[in-house]
Amino acid sequence: MIVEDDPIIGADLEDRLSEMGYQLSGPFDKGEDAFAALNAAKPDLIIMDVNLAGKWNGIETAKKIMSIQALPIIYLTGNSDDYTFAEAKQTQPAAFLSKPFRGRDLKHAIELAILQTQAPKGGTVDSLMEVGQTVLLTDRIFIKNKDRLERIYLSDILWVEADDYYCRLATKSQEILLTQTLRKFEEKIENLPDFCRVHRSHLVNVRHIEQIGENYLYIGRKEIPISKAARILLLNRLNTI
Repeated sequence: MIVEDDPIIGADLEDRLSEMGYQLSGPFDKGEDAFAALNAAKPDLIIMDVNLAGKWNGIETAKKIMSIQALPIIYLTGNSDDYTFAEAKQTQPAAFLSKPFRGRDLKHAIELAILQTQAPKGGTVDSLMEVGQTVLLTDRIFIKNKDRLERIYLSDILWVEADDYYCRLATKSQEILLTQTLRKFEEKIENLPDFCRVHRSHLVNVRHIEQIGENYLYIGRKEIPISKAARILLLNRLNTI
C-alpha cells in the first residue's frame, strides 16, 4: 500500500514498485482513506509519507493501523529532523527513508521488511543458532534462498563477498545473495577456524586457497584482494615453509 500525498512521488513509486513485481494499492493521499481501505486491500507492507493531505499525518495513520493490525511500515519523509524520527520510531517502522530517496535503498528496505515478517518466531532446536535468515549448525549452514532454507556445507563455501548492505556467498556450483552484511555474517562464524577475513570486502575459506600473491589470492579463477596485514596473518596461519 502506498500512502503519499505528492502525486508525482506517488506515480514514481507506482512505476518503481510495479517494475519490481509488487501488486499495489493506492496511492492514497490521506491517511483516513488508507485506513478505510485496509480491509479490502489487505496489504503486506505500507510505504507511508509522514506529511499527508488529510487530518492525520503518516505517523498518526500508522498508529491507527497498528492498533488493529501489525504491518511493516516504511516511512518516506522530507523531514528527517530528530523530532520526526523520534515520533516515527514509536511505531517501530521497518525503515525510515529521507526524500529524495534512492531506488536501490527503497528496494533493499522493502526486501528486508518482507523478510523480517517471514522470519520464524519461537521455538528452539538443539545445537541450532538462528541469525536473521541464516541458521548455523556444526558442519553446515542453512541460508534463506527465495522461499526456503537451503543447506550448504561449510566445507563447500569458497568465499563470501560484500555487496552493499548484502553479501554474496559462493560455492563451486552457485552464488547466493544473503540479506545481511558481511560483518554480520562474519560475527556468526568467527569461531570457525577455516574462515579468514582477508579484505574489508572478502571472507575466504582457507582450505580452498590455491595461490597467494602480494595483493591478491586465488580460489579457482576468482581473484580476491588481500590486505598486507591479512596476508601476514594468513601466511602465519598456514604455516608456510
